[in-house]
Amino acid sequence: MTGMASRRYAGAAAALIAAAAIAAGGWFLTSSKKGAGSAAPQSAAPVDTTHEKAFLMEQLRTNSTHEPILLRLAQIERSEGDLAGARQHLEMALKGDGNLTDVHLELGLVYSQMNDPASAEAQNREVLRGDPHQPDALYNLGAICANRGDTLQARAFWTDAVRYGGNNDSADKARQAMQRLDVMQRDPIIPKQQAP
Repeated sequence: MTGMASRRYAGAAAALIAAAAIAAGGWFLTSSKKGAGSAAPQSAAPVDTTHEKAFLMEQLRTNSTHEPILLRLAQIERSEGDLAGARQHLEMALKGDGNLTDVHLELGLVYSQMNDPASAEAQNREVLRGDPHQPDALYNLGAICANRGDTLQARAFWTDAVRYGGNNDSADKARQAMQRLDVMQRDPIIPKQQAP
């Protein structure tokens, strides 16, 4: 294979790897575990949040800018598929204080699920402006880059997430993502050539 053909093959393989990752479910963003303490526990059966949501809405009437209430409502709405409602509550929280890491991370997650990666990226970069070592935002930016096929930049973000995250859940996810990238690059799925 000539040098040029080899580079074309490598470029095509990288594009195929990225496409396979997306087809296999892609790289998913995460929210901060710090803010997840108030989230409903994850279980096999869905949790009925009807009463919690009603209570939070009542509390919101007396304190319409209370960040933890707005964040939890947004988490519930996102889990129910009400992405517009979740976004609205998160934007209300940011009006009170634009420097809320958990709110920016959750809003990035909402934008990602709304298929708006540019806005998701902007929210995670906002987190890094306040804390350049924030592992959840670093992991998320890696996932966004990987989803668009930029595996080199994804690996750089994930390496930083591992470096600064210690035993954080996002650091663990970054380790797993880089292992997945390694496997995909080592054993790319290349379609068989059709006979002429």
